[in-house]
Amino acid sequence: MNKAWLIGAVLLLTATSAIILPKLADLDSSVQQRNGTVETFTGSHNTVLDNNNLVDVLGALPLTLSIDSVGWEDHVLSLDLKVSGNDHEPEELYQNMAQAISFAIQETSNVDQLLLRIVVEDKWLGSRRLLFAGDIRRSEWSYTLQEELQSAGNFPISDRLKTGFRISETELWKKQFIYP
Repeated sequence: MNKAWLIGAVLLLTATSAIILPKLADLDSSVQQRNGTVETFTGSHNTVLDNNNLVDVLGALPLTLSIDSVGWEDHVLSLDLKVSGNDHEPEELYQNMAQAISFAIQETSNVDQLLLRIVVEDKWLGSRRLLFAGDIRRSEWSYTLQEELQSAGNFPISDRLKTGFRISETELWKKQFIYP
């Protein structure tokens, strides 16, 4: 009789768990919706970056700027995109930046911070100069900021976007691209 009672209790506990656990998961998402924090890209955090796949994964990104250098350490991705030539508009650079941010934050599960720099190559002097840089953190990323960057066009980006993505612009960027 003791064994039958134990088996019955285990079956009852199993059935109850199968019913209650999905309800708890739904409850959690409704609380998040009420508080305004909803993950909109469920299932898109597929890529796990590491030193073995870094070059292949980043090389497959549809960027129009070339990748100048890449670094990966302690969940921080460092990425330098290179501008070469004079036929680039701010919109193209913003789009490349938005694409890199989208990849790092929305398509990976282990990038907590993206250090992104846009550099220009001076072929005459054989040197590189910084145009602008961003320090984008997963914990502070928002879809609104991402959309704002993607739709910035050829205009200067807002102070809100500069603060949210910690973007700093050099004088060269302002003189060469924004206020020619």
